[in-house]
Amino acid sequence: MKGSSGLERSTFKSGSGEALPPRWVAGLARALPWLVAAACLLRLVGLERWGLWIDEAFTLHDSGSLSWTKVTDFPFNLFLMSRWLSLLEPPHGEASLRAPACLFGVLSILGTAWAFRPLLGAPRSWLAAALVALSSNHLFWSQSARHYTLAQALSVLGTGVALRAIQGGSGSRFVAGVALALSAAFAHPSAGLVVPALLVAPWLCGALGARLPWMPSRRWMVALAVAGLALGLTWGADVWAEYARKKSGSSVLHLALTTGFYFGPPLSLAAAWMSLEALRQRKPAGVLVGLVLVVSFGLALVAALLARVAAQYVFVLLPWAAAAASGIAPFERRRGKLALSLLVAMLAWGSIDVALYLTVRHGDRPRWKEAYALVARLRGPDDLVFGMAAPVGEYYLSPGSTRLREASSLARLTDFEDHLVDVWARRERRIWIVLNREDLLDWTREKRERFERFLREQCERVRTFPVAWTPRELDVEVYLRP
Repeated sequence: MKGSSGLERSTFKSGSGEALPPRWVAGLARALPWLVAAACLLRLVGLERWGLWIDEAFTLHDSGSLSWTKVTDFPFNLFLMSRWLSLLEPPHGEASLRAPACLFGVLSILGTAWAFRPLLGAPRSWLAAALVALSSNHLFWSQSARHYTLAQALSVLGTGVALRAIQGGSGSRFVAGVALALSAAFAHPSAGLVVPALLVAPWLCGALGARLPWMPSRRWMVALAVAGLALGLTWGADVWAEYARKKSGSSVLHLALTTGFYFGPPLSLAAAWMSLEALRQRKPAGVLVGLVLVVSFGLALVAALLARVAAQYVFVLLPWAAAAASGIAPFERRRGKLALSLLVAMLAWGSIDVALYLTVRHGDRPRWKEAYALVARLRGPDDLVFGMAAPVGEYYLSPGSTRLREASSLARLTDFEDHLVDVWARRERRIWIVLNREDLLDWTREKRERFERFLREQCERVRTFPVAWTPRELDVEVYLRP
């Protein structure tokens, strides 16, 4: 079929199973770019409707107080955000804060179709892009003022250059590709997971009998490894030490479960199945993609033994998982009914997932915006406000403020400051309380029980802002102590 990769044609083996009619296959291939374009446009839906969540407030604060006397964990993203906001008049709305992440989200989708084309061929690479675009997890990060879509876009760009080097046999281009993929770590350190896998996977392909058209020489490999280690042992070591200090504890099971959930069970199953199938048939393209996934995710699991690691830290692997899962499509070979059913399930799951995200799931974030807007409307001049996600509360209660980590319009509601509620409860002033029950789980049992007793006995619940159909409890509640 026109557009299929040279790697796949050179190792093609006819398989058993029932084939779709050729016109169906051709129709699906022609429809995929249009599906990708429509899914990209969905990133504009709700861009300003969803309220900020706490890490987005951190981005606004940190980009406004960026200091280059110390290299931050996310220098690329914060620098770009600071330059972007300097072009806009305050106060900065949700849409303007999220515009860069939205743009990079679209670029990472289109980049997926471009990056994997020499390896998978045009139809499968467009299918991989469609699977990325129909991910509510990707949609969430495309609509969050954070670092992940920039990191993914840079990683995908480096991947595309490196894969073209493997296809065309260019050492200098391979070095450029790996360097670009490594630069993604400056947007978010987790993007560095792909780099060791890009270096190791071509050699492992050869060892497994799936020969690639070209492999980098040992000279290039040693030079790249030394450069990567130098960066990892300097800036990377400092970033990891600070992170591990703040979020210590094993999280292997949590990483595995959250990744399976946010990548989607059909996509995860298809990626694993197609990787094993490629290994069984010694198909270089599928083996290479599968090995990058295994090595990268393996490194994340090792990190999860030492600190809390969740699906967002392997977000950079979503295009690779989609590329592996795209092998389920009947573009280069016949597929049985089970494979075709799984293909339909992936597309249906993604479509339903995105539809729920845009409706009853309210963008998969707590509804702090509506809760703090209610408090701002009903509170009196002498009322006191205690709130969780205090930087978000500062954003909505004090419009135009950029010093969000230093909230002055409300008191922080955390287990460290919970005693302040008791102090103010003895006075005559009315108290508003904005909370999310899931955050209470981080409190010690004694403090949580004392605070919940205070809510039951002295406060009345004014309103609950629910978020349905999510594995997390994202509802926000507003209480008043008259």
